Amino acid sequence: MAVSGFPDAAITAVLNHMFATGTYAKPTGLKLHLYKAEPNGGGSEVSAVVDDTAYAAQNIAFADEGGTVNNRVYNSGVLTFPAVVYGSGAAAYNVTHWVVKDGSGVQLATGAFPTTISRVVGEPLALNVGAIYVEITRTI
Repeated sequence: MAVSGFPDAAITAVLNHMFATGTYAKPTGLKLHLYKAEPNGGGSEVSAVVDDTAYAAQNIAFADEGGTVNNRVYNSGVLTFPAVVYGSGAAAYNVTHWVVKDGSGVQLATGAFPTTISRVVGEPLALNVGAIYVEITRTI
C-alpha cells in the first residue's frame, strides 16, 4: 500500500552495524503512527486532542526474518485504528503518511499512502496484512 524510506539516523545505525564498529540492537515496541502530511517536511501526526480523541498509534509487527519479498518486509497483522471521535477541531481530517516508531518514539521508517485517506466521524480504519511495507532498494 505504501512505499517507505529510512531516516538518516536509521541508515547510519545500520551502516555502522554492518561495516564499521557500531552495533545495532533490534528495536522493540514498534507502533504505526498516522500523519496529515509528509513527516520529514513538517507534517504533523494526527492529534488526539484536535483531530480525533479516539486516535492512538497502533502496535505493528512485520513478517518473520527471511520472509522478505522484493527486498521488503510487510506488516504481519491487520492494523485497526478505532472509529473517529472528533476532537476540538470537530471536522473530518485527511491522512497522507505513516511512520513506524520504536517504543522510545524514534522514527524508524516512513511512507506515503497511495491515496489520501479521509477520516470521518464514526468510521474505523483497518489496514490489511501487507498494507504497510518497508523496503530497501538495490542501486547496482
